[in-house]
Amino acid sequence: MIKLVPEWIDTTEKFWLSLKRRNLFFIKLRFIAIAMLFAFNYLFEFVININLSPFQHNLIGLITLFLFIYNISLLSIRKHIKNVRGQFNPLHLSLVQIFVDLSLLTVLIIFTGGIESPLYMFYIFHLIIGSLILPGIVIYTIAFAVIISMTLITYLQYFEITSHYCLEGIYKSELYSNPEYIITTLISFSLMTMVSVFLTNRIAHQLYLNEKNLHEALKEINNSELKKQKYIMGVVHEIKSPIAATKSIVSLILDGFLGDFSPEIGNKLKRVIIRLNESLEMINNILRISRLRLLDEKTSDDIDISKLIDEIIDVNKENILSKQLSFQKTNFNDSKILKGDDVLLKLAFSNLIGNAIKYTNKKGIVKIDSQFDDKSIKITICDNGIGIPQNEIDKIFDNYYRANNTNKSNEEGSGVGLSIVKEIIHQHRGSISVSSPSFLGTPENPGTCFAIILPYELRKLANEKNNFLLVKGGV
Repeated sequence: MIKLVPEWIDTTEKFWLSLKRRNLFFIKLRFIAIAMLFAFNYLFEFVININLSPFQHNLIGLITLFLFIYNISLLSIRKHIKNVRGQFNPLHLSLVQIFVDLSLLTVLIIFTGGIESPLYMFYIFHLIIGSLILPGIVIYTIAFAVIISMTLITYLQYFEITSHYCLEGIYKSELYSNPEYIITTLISFSLMTMVSVFLTNRIAHQLYLNEKNLHEALKEINNSELKKQKYIMGVVHEIKSPIAATKSIVSLILDGFLGDFSPEIGNKLKRVIIRLNESLEMINNILRISRLRLLDEKTSDDIDISKLIDEIIDVNKENILSKQLSFQKTNFNDSKILKGDDVLLKLAFSNLIGNAIKYTNKKGIVKIDSQFDDKSIKITICDNGIGIPQNEIDKIFDNYYRANNTNKSNEEGSGVGLSIVKEIIHQHRGSISVSSPSFLGTPENPGTCFAIILPYELRKLANEKNNFLLVKGGV
């Protein structure tokens, strides 16, 4: 197998994809050439004064038919070519296409006038295309071969060693036997060919080197970012220790190991525990999303989405009870089995459900509903809470962004929750959208609706009844 890929070229997936795109472009371009050949063979003689002999008509017709069949074959063959050095790869396919095209073009030139043929200029066109893909030594070899072929054709026809097939009607005199015309044309053609190949190949080579340097620079940036993120993860993880220790000490006080204390102090200590739990949860979220983004640590579990949401509701039961929310979970009548990371999906839905509870006023409504088809499940989480201002809806998935009206609710937050949610949903090949006001809203409490669409596998569970949970002052 001819070695076409130099050692200095990084054969990354992008390199092969670029070659495949160019091969497909050549195939599409060849269909245009086929149409032009057909027009040249059957239509041009009625538009301009060109007369083709029956032999020329038949030959061009056969070449056109061969090109069409050959091009259709390439469309199917190119899909099965592997991106491997040392084997027949997309670069070899490019070489085959150029070789076949130039061979057919040479036949056409021979039988349409040789050096008189207007088609010889397409040599340069093919060589420019080849210079964008093939290594320098290969394309220069082809260029020299083209020049020699053109010179040989001209020589054989000039000395009448081979027959001269002219295009009647183009020239008033026979230029193929004119030495001055032959010499000037061959010199001009040779110079134009070599200069075109040199400039195009140099530009293509420089562009590739620039792309390679950019790729290496990006790799270095990613490596630096990875190191930085690992350091941050280590620091954040260490922060957990004093917070956990503080929580243990406060728990000991609450359990009465250090003596009695007033109810007012007890309430304050309980609030401290709540805040410490929130801090630990936020640290865990930061660690998980760091692993998701840079370490790509995610698993593929079978996840019962209904059960997952029930677990999140159970964790938030006290908040639901304290705010006397009307909490509904409807239409989860089958087990929706998702393929994904259980921890990350739980983190995403915890954020959305937690926000719905957090930003809904006392005695408000939160509703979780599902719709599904053969491929995906759509889960909506709606409330009649404070809502999102219309001019801020497009920004809420940005990192560290919090809507202005959240400040009035006296609820704390970092602004990273929804950006994490969006990234997790996209990692699971899903989508998320938001609308405000929601269908549960009122003028005073417009509310918000989040809609998540995820692909799933449906597993029927025997004797499973409709799962409806209504909480009004209790779960």
